[in-house]
Amino acid sequence: MAHHGPIRWYNPTLGDFEWREVSKTDEQALEALGGSPYSPTCARTYREWRELGASIGAALMRAGEAAKDQSEDEKREGDAAR
Repeated sequence: MAHHGPIRWYNPTLGDFEWREVSKTDEQALEALGGSPYSPTCARTYREWRELGASIGAALMRAGEAAKDQSEDEKREGDAAR
């Protein structure tokens, strides 16, 4: 599933969804995933999907989803502690 146009993904640095052009290289994609507390999770998820044969765009979307899930889990845990 190759993406030739923009993708809508969860940007872990922004903490929100955005439209963006698909990175042309894995290095560019990993740079896009950097700079947030979820970067290690994102990078790991991205690499796992790429190893499974996913396109760069699909792997970015999955990495963003992993960051969003982790963020929501942390919010739920914080709310439960109150």
